[in-house]
Parts: sequence; structure tokens; C-alpha cells
Amino acid sequence: MNERRWWNGCWSRLTRRDVYVRNAADGRWQVELRRGGPDGRVRSRTFGSEREAVEWIESAVIASEPDWREVPGRIDSRQRRNVARKLRRVG
Repeated sequence: MNERRWWNGCWSRLTRRDVYVRNAADGRWQVELRRGGPDGRVRSRTFGSEREAVEWIESAVIASEPDWREVPGRIDSRQRRNVARKLRRVG
């Protein structure tokens, strides 16, 4: 399963937002909007392609708040240090 994820940079359950894009077995792409962390409220939308899903996320979700960032999937040690540096700036 292919997956991409974005996060608004907030740790608090009240303000945290996560967005996931996953490909489904039938070839469609699902966007999952999660509010409040792992146990928060979830909404989802389905798209015909990854490009459509990502374009919708970039225009409808990420454009509304400046601190959104894509969270890398598997990362090497250099990328991990860069992510940690960015997270320290946010916190």
C-alpha cells in the first residue's frame, strides 16, 4: 500500500490535524482527514488518482494553514536529523 502523510505541526490533541493519502485495492485513492490525533475524528474522501487527491489536499487543506508539512515515510539518518531539527523549532 502506498501512503503519504501531512501534519500541521501541532502536538496538542485539540489542534492536531493529520492527512493521509492511501491507494485502495480497487485503484482509487482515499484521503483521510484526522482531527485530534490517533483517537480523533476521521473523515475521508475518495479520488480516482493520487494526483487528484494530492491536488485537493494542497488546495483545500494545506493552503488554509501555513505550517503543514509532509511527513516522510521511511527516512535515512540524515533526513531524520532534519525532521528532528524542524520539530525542535516548532516546539
